[in-house]
Amino acid sequence: MAAITNEQRLRKLLGESIPTGGTAADTLFSDDEIADLLTRHVEPENCLAEGWGMKAAALADLVTTVEGSSQRKLSDLHDHAMAQVKFYGGGFNGRTRVGSITRTSRGHNYT
Repeated sequence: MAAITNEQRLRKLLGESIPTGGTAADTLFSDDEIADLLTRHVEPENCLAEGWGMKAAALADLVTTVEGSSQRKLSDLHDHAMAQVKFYGGGFNGRTRVGSITRTSRGHNYT
C-alpha cells in the first residue's frame, strides 16, 4: 500500500477526501486551501482546528428542511463541525481566562 500524502491525510481528517474519479471541486476545500493550511501549520494534525472552523463557516448557512414527512437536518452539520473545532482545540468560541497571582511582601498578600 502506498503511503498517503499530507494533503490526503488532512482531507481524510477533515472528512473531505476527493472521491474516486473526482476532483477537489467535489469537496469543500480547494487544493490551494489545503496547501495553505499545511504551509502555515506544517503537520495535518496541527491544521484541524482551523480546517474544521473553515468547514463550519461553509456549512453555517445550511438549514433544516421539511418536505411532507421527510426531514433533512442540514443545520446539524454546522453543529458537528463546531464540535470538531472545540475537540481539536480551536479558540473560535473560547475566552481568555486570567487568574490571580498572590505575592507575599513584608507580611502583606497582594491579589
